[in-house]
Amino acid sequence: MSERKPPNPAHRGRPATASEMKAFAHPLRMQLYRLLGDLGQATASGLARETGESTGQTSYHLRQLARYGFVEEVADAGTSRERWWRPLGFSYDVPGEPDDPVTRTFGRWLTDSHAATLDAVVQRWAEESPEWREASTMSSTGTWMTSEELAALTEELLEVVDRHTTASKERREAAGPPAGHLPAREGERRVRVYVDAVPLPPAT
Repeated sequence: MSERKPPNPAHRGRPATASEMKAFAHPLRMQLYRLLGDLGQATASGLARETGESTGQTSYHLRQLARYGFVEEVADAGTSRERWWRPLGFSYDVPGEPDDPVTRTFGRWLTDSHAATLDAVVQRWAEESPEWREASTMSSTGTWMTSEELAALTEELLEVVDRHTTASKERREAAGPPAGHLPAREGERRVRVYVDAVPLPPAT
């Protein structure tokens, strides 16, 4: 049997420390990070409109997210008074203590964010254009596997995601910055890719 390759670190993003996750686990900061993920990039004032908070609040929490490495300012965009921000990928190895408050908060944020995004997609599915509907998928498959088989499946899925997202990033970089520093170019939409391949709890 050939030795399995170690996972590509780019698949998971920068590992976050427990102290960084403690700073991340603030309701507004988690909301801002999710919105930046959905929008691609945004300003503090734009996020204030999305959240109903003041620009001062969103600006402060964006700076805190940047301090701990969760977002960064978009280079050569905006002004000193109106800066653009984008999210940075990260990973977090959940500690063994199930009652850890950061673990509980982060886990709830993950599931709530996932559910909120899919709910928004489903709510407007009938209004979606045919080309985008046909290009999308929401599927679920159950089967029996060993941990080795699951690890191989996970690695291959992540390699496929990495190949396609890298290609799209290279295409965008070759095209140069969009007009007016808007996040999308003609024909583009922000896309969210979920890869869930997990063992189900044992039957009781």
